[in-house]
Amino acid sequence: MKSQNALSLAAEMASQRIEVDLRRRLFVGGFAGALCLFSKSTLADQISSASATSVSPDGVIRVTLQRHVNEQTGEEFKLLLNTYPPGVGLPSHHHPTVAHNYVLEGVAESQYAGEELRTFKAGDSYQDEAGRPHLVFRNPDRAARLKYLIAYTVRKGEPFLIIP
Repeated sequence: MKSQNALSLAAEMASQRIEVDLRRRLFVGGFAGALCLFSKSTLADQISSASATSVSPDGVIRVTLQRHVNEQTGEEFKLLLNTYPPGVGLPSHHHPTVAHNYVLEGVAESQYAGEELRTFKAGDSYQDEAGRPHLVFRNPDRAARLKYLIAYTVRKGEPFLIIP
C-alpha cells in the first residue's frame, strides 16, 4: 500500500510540473506569436534582432530578444530576457512606463512604495508600474538564478530603468 501511495504522489507531482511547463510554453509561444503578428518586420529579421546582450557589473545579463521602433510615434518596443545571479537585486528605482513580466526560472521579489513585498516564481506573470518608486526588486535565492521575460515600450532612446 505504501509503494502505491508513493507512486500516486510521484505521479501527481510530475503531473503538476508538466502542467506548469505546458502553461509556460503556451504563454511564451503566444507572446512570441503576438509579437510576430503585430510586427512589420519579417520573421527572419526578428530572429536576427536577438543580438544585443549586456552584462552589468553585478552579473545581471540582459538579452534583447526583440526591438521595434515606430518612427511615426517615436516609441520603441523591447522584449528582453533578464538573468539575475543568486542574491542580486536592484537599488531603488522607477519606470517611465508599465512593463509586463513573466518568470521563467527562479524566484523574484518586488515591492512598490506603499505596497507589501510580493514574491513571484516560475510560471508567474506580473506588471511593473509607471512612475511609482520601485523600492525592491531582487533574486532572494542564494543558490539559484532568476530568469524572466520583460516587455515594454518607451520613447526611443529613453531608459526603462531610472535610478535616482
